[in-house]
Amino acid sequence: MPIFSNPVQDATETRQAVRALAHASRAFADPADTYQVVGELLGTLRSLEQVLEQVAAAHVRHQDKAFLDNGDHEAGVDEAWAAANALRKAAELVQLAETAVDQATQHSSYIAWHPAPVASRPELDPFSRDPFEAHFVSSPKGLSL
Repeated sequence: MPIFSNPVQDATETRQAVRALAHASRAFADPADTYQVVGELLGTLRSLEQVLEQVAAAHVRHQDKAFLDNGDHEAGVDEAWAAANALRKAAELVQLAETAVDQATQHSSYIAWHPAPVASRPELDPFSRDPFEAHFVSSPKGLSL
């Protein structure tokens, strides 16, 4: 359960929640549920973009505390800026994904899911086959003459 004040704990719980969704979404009993899931994913992407921007900003805001393990402050600042730039790029890519998922939501909203028609199985329905149709019997396997 998110606590809204501990980013490390909330990030861990988010990862677990997305992992659970990945597992649960392998099969949908009702395809109409896909619309709500896509909508929730859209909201998730919007929040993810914001998180990436905020984590990037934190790298820059706290650059005065950035050092490498060997104590090199200048290199630590360079790494903080590099991390911030990579996170901003990730936010841009998430924004592209957000646009695509928004389009998917719009398309999905037009679908009226109906139960699949019950297909008759010709092999079980004697009146659905042509009585004069040729049926080939497969040759027995493993026998030779």
